[in-house]
Amino acid sequence: MAMGTYILVLKEKTVHDAIDFFLDPACDMCLAGSLVFALAFFGCMGSLRENTAFLKIFYYSLAIFLLLEVGLTVCFFLAYYLPDVRNVIFPDNLFRQAIVSYRDDNDMRDLIDNIQSSLGCCGQTDSEKGYEDWNQNPYFNCSLQNESPERCSVPPSCCRILPGSNINLLCGANIYTLAKDGQMTLGDTSKIYTDGCLKALRVWVDSNMLILGGVMAGILVPQIFIICLTRNLLDMIRAQKDKWRR
Repeated sequence: MAMGTYILVLKEKTVHDAIDFFLDPACDMCLAGSLVFALAFFGCMGSLRENTAFLKIFYYSLAIFLLLEVGLTVCFFLAYYLPDVRNVIFPDNLFRQAIVSYRDDNDMRDLIDNIQSSLGCCGQTDSEKGYEDWNQNPYFNCSLQNESPERCSVPPSCCRILPGSNINLLCGANIYTLAKDGQMTLGDTSKIYTDGCLKALRVWVDSNMLILGGVMAGILVPQIFIICLTRNLLDMIRAQKDKWRR
């Protein structure tokens, strides 16, 4: 939480909307740190002092988080298997702001570069022409009005870099050829990834389904165990108080 706050102050971050907040790693660090700190405080002090009010907050908060996680898991698999549902949960313009602010936010740029390099994708849509998404960025937009040196290009993280080959950061330059009348002509795309990242993510999920299932079980099962322990402690405290009253 402290690290996230320091980063936000250092770069003078201004949050414009919810998407801008959740796609910023520093904001996510602050949110996650705050939630973990609050939950740990109520759980620790509730069990240490046998405070039923704190234990109830801890118990119900964990239960709510567990239900949210289960709901997100169900939505994820529905979006994975049902294309119509996928378009509702993950609309094509969901991450448009991340594409637009690529050059204006260093953290956003690093996040997008890591995703594109790791998944082997370019752009964010669920299509085979994800690289076209970069036309939405004011620096990469291919138009006569754009005077940026990166015009008609895609970021270096879209490049296909084979093991042992020389890194060419300009392989994504001039993907399009722009005529004087503003007509665009697609050039050689063999040196860049063309699939959008949502499509690459589906392919990755398909090949790592068992691993994802194990990770989800590893997250949910301990939470269920802790919820049961908390409930058991609450019942023990109530039983002891009833004995004192009698």
